[in-house]
Amino acid sequence: MNRVFSDWRFAWFLILLPVALFLPALPIDETRYLTVAWEMRLGGDALLLHLNGAPYSDKGPLLFWLINVAWLAAGLHVWIVRLGVLVASLISLVLLERLVRRLATDEADGGRALATRATMILAGILYFALFASAIMFDVVLTTCVLLALHGVLDLDAQRWRRGMLIFALGLGLGILTKGPVVLLDAGLVALFAPWWSVTARAHKARWYGAMLAGVVGGAALALAWAIPAALHGGPDYANAIFVRQTVGRVAKSFAHQRPYWWYFMVLPLMVLPWTLSLRAPWHAWRDGFAASKAARFGIAWFLPAFVAFCFVSGKQPHYLLPLLPGLALYFAQVQGDALARVRGRIFGALLVMLGSTLFAAPYAATHAAALPMLARLVQDGSLTPNALAVIGGIWPLWGALLALLGIVLIVHPRVHTQLRVLALAGAATASIGMLTLAQAVGPTVDVSATAARIKAAQDAGKPVAHLGWHHGLFGFPGQLTQPLQKVDLDTLYTWCAAHPDGEVITFYTKYGIPVKPELEIPYRLGRILVWRAADLCAGPRPVAPRDDEDETPSD
Repeated sequence: MNRVFSDWRFAWFLILLPVALFLPALPIDETRYLTVAWEMRLGGDALLLHLNGAPYSDKGPLLFWLINVAWLAAGLHVWIVRLGVLVASLISLVLLERLVRRLATDEADGGRALATRATMILAGILYFALFASAIMFDVVLTTCVLLALHGVLDLDAQRWRRGMLIFALGLGLGILTKGPVVLLDAGLVALFAPWWSVTARAHKARWYGAMLAGVVGGAALALAWAIPAALHGGPDYANAIFVRQTVGRVAKSFAHQRPYWWYFMVLPLMVLPWTLSLRAPWHAWRDGFAASKAARFGIAWFLPAFVAFCFVSGKQPHYLLPLLPGLALYFAQVQGDALARVRGRIFGALLVMLGSTLFAAPYAATHAAALPMLARLVQDGSLTPNALAVIGGIWPLWGALLALLGIVLIVHPRVHTQLRVLALAGAATASIGMLTLAQAVGPTVDVSATAARIKAAQDAGKPVAHLGWHHGLFGFPGQLTQPLQKVDLDTLYTWCAAHPDGEVITFYTKYGIPVKPELEIPYRLGRILVWRAADLCAGPRPVAPRDDEDETPSD
């Protein structure tokens, strides 16, 4: 027990624990996934996923199963789900350390130093820490990828049967989490194994046979859910899970379309503080590509999949999360060079600047009229009153903590040179940022009052419709037992005429309906609007809406 409490990973876990406990579910993705899990619980159907009463085919079922297990343990709370995801992130750190030690058994210390460096670098990556408790698929997928790669190392050790089983298990769970993308995240390491594995070079036929068997086994595990779900959901659902969400996402993404070079732009920001803090001579970075079996494994893990993701049209930063452990392994290899150093003062200076800005932001927001630059932004509509209210409500404490962390890294003569300190500083930066979000934005993303109103109306038999697609925003907060009907501008007034006693709700700003709503509730940087259907029928009609600038595509 003393070893657990003295482990730096326990400190990392404690730093991020408040985020898991206090950050509310964030729209639109997290709230949508909680609603899918709620409808699974409500209908008692663990096979066919539903959102707003209709089959939901965008993702696999594993995350929703795990959410329901968490709810069985501690009730219908967001915090228990976040805590479970944070535990999955901690498991990923443990799996990575063990993976690297297995790769570096020929080193004098059995790979302990390399494994510790790699794990610390991953833990300190700002984006990994930000997502450590996010109710998203990529965190769980990272754990599945690491499990699959332990199977690959079993193949490397010529434990063929065990390797095939673990590789298949990791791939199967990954497919059940987020679909065949796991084949890029974990499969390419095995495909390029002759570059890093003596066993793969010596036994190519057996290696690729075992690899193929693992892929088939993983697919069989996923099909054990997918085939019954497709039969239950019908032809459209079958087409969605077997075709649209695999071939379609690769050939032409349905959301988040960005140019091929986009990841090169965001990756340096994602892996802060290390882009500013890892120093090594050029030969260390160059030779690190082939310096050891572990380094080659890390490159084979990260680089081919990264290039493949660059040519997939749909791009989001969190799609790279399962590849970050491979990049951390390469960084750890480079840091093993005798001339490599860790220098955290530039990162500290960045934290001081960000902290000072965050500290001053509430004052600036409450005195925007007296500040010419902000006054112009307010005048042209770039800064709305709601945005100013949110910024003005930020506690200056958060900025002070961030700046203080930066000052310590700058002033203290030794801490900025320690990898462990920088890793924990990265986690602390993420924690402060997310707690700022929870304190300032949390109240504006709390839709429980609106959801309770919808629930009460539905229970009383009053018809309720949402103008525009609502992404299941109100399902879990209101624990709705009926679908919330969606209408668009073309069908709005027909619906209102048919349901004069009903209510219409929307959180979109694009429609510009010239009828005063019965109720306005702050939501994010805008408002949720509630009208009585009779008032809409009696009032003037809007012009055509603006472009869908506030439509949020599915993840």
